[in-house]
Amino acid sequence: MKREAKILFTDIVADREREANIINYQKLLASALYNYSSIKLSLNFFTGLEMSDEYENEYITKIGQIMKGTVLSGKAPSDEDINTVALLRDDITGKMKVLTSYTDALEIFEYVLNRREADVKGTAKDNIDIYSIADAMYRFVFSDNDKVIVNTRIQDFIAQLPVRMTKQRFLDIICNSLSIYKGGEQESLLDFADTVRDTAIARKPEGFESLYPELFEIYTELKDTDYSNLDPKRYDELSASLSKATQIIESEVTDFLMVMEIINDSLILMYTSDLYDEKYKTNECNVALKILSKLAGAEDIYKAAENTDDLLPELEGTQETSYEELIPIEANLDELISSYAPEFSDNSDMQKNFEALRKADMLTSSSLFMDIDKNISVVNSVADEEFVNKVKEEVTKDLSDALAGKNKYIRRSIMAKVLSTMPVFFNTQDEIKQYFEEALLGCNDIAELTACEAIINDIMTDLD
Repeated sequence: MKREAKILFTDIVADREREANIINYQKLLASALYNYSSIKLSLNFFTGLEMSDEYENEYITKIGQIMKGTVLSGKAPSDEDINTVALLRDDITGKMKVLTSYTDALEIFEYVLNRREADVKGTAKDNIDIYSIADAMYRFVFSDNDKVIVNTRIQDFIAQLPVRMTKQRFLDIICNSLSIYKGGEQESLLDFADTVRDTAIARKPEGFESLYPELFEIYTELKDTDYSNLDPKRYDELSASLSKATQIIESEVTDFLMVMEIINDSLILMYTSDLYDEKYKTNECNVALKILSKLAGAEDIYKAAENTDDLLPELEGTQETSYEELIPIEANLDELISSYAPEFSDNSDMQKNFEALRKADMLTSSSLFMDIDKNISVVNSVADEEFVNKVKEEVTKDLSDALAGKNKYIRRSIMAKVLSTMPVFFNTQDEIKQYFEEALLGCNDIAELTACEAIINDIMTDLD
């Protein structure tokens, strides 16, 4: 398949029977996607049903019923079938946005509790050598020559250092970071602005208060606590609440990740089932479809799984092989769409196939929750000064609102968390060391310095 794809692409570029060869390439790519996703889905389907609780099982059971009535029966899925599965995907994506927002919130409260622990429990250290800490951080940051690693380490430290700056200074840093996107793509600027808002919990996704009542109750408890007056008992209670919320989120996310993989692979099969060419179907794909036929819609999944035991060994290592086969074929899709799809705008079948393949391609991404309905243009609108200033005003207002009415501990935590998402805002290495020193020197809270020293040492130990 890889060799044929190379020949087809060469002929397309050279304008040798371009229209016919584009359609042949579409069929080849659809077949590669179909082979890969059928194998991956067959290996995940039983595991997904087994590990998910009854609520998540409803998603997988519904998908199995639709697949059994369409793809697994040799019938092309209708638009309604595809839309039903797509809506299940949207539903889980919405829940994941809520869980991600809770995760961001818990990190803010964890930051606060960490810095109150030494004071509450009487374990604060005297005579902390601030200059030694700053020097160790500086040396650790630049112990690697990789710029990405250097920047990541700086951001990790900024996220944990004490924050002693005015709201205006904080907002100035944010605005300066937004200014970097001037002349770039509007979409990139908007994505970054959204990241800043989400990090600060400046906006909450739909369902934040209703989808997970227990999480919302814990969030409210942590949000409304007076952290300046904690005793050991109350500290332990809040820590227990934080741990409980973390466990709830981890459990939900683990299940949703598996369910989303199953949904994504099911959609790939549905998008490509009417386009793939039988001559490219591998024996492994046939085995995978047999497994899926036995599992999908089965009343007793364990009994059904017993009938697949002899088939599973035939798929050992084939997911990796089919993916390696897919990658070089898939790599040319963006160029085909951008360079040649406009040439055949009157060919409705070709355009429909490109749209199905574009979505299927996005569904193979490691970003399971990617918005497949968002058609990313090759040329994006430029973020001029007026547009950048408008975004600055909106973000500044949202962050100001997020900080308003919060006690100093939560305000500082929000600032630290947001600053850690910023592109590195230092011009020289000396500025970095100076920032480390000033952040530590500006803190007269021994308990917070004690916590910072411990966390910074952990970072340097874990990442070294």
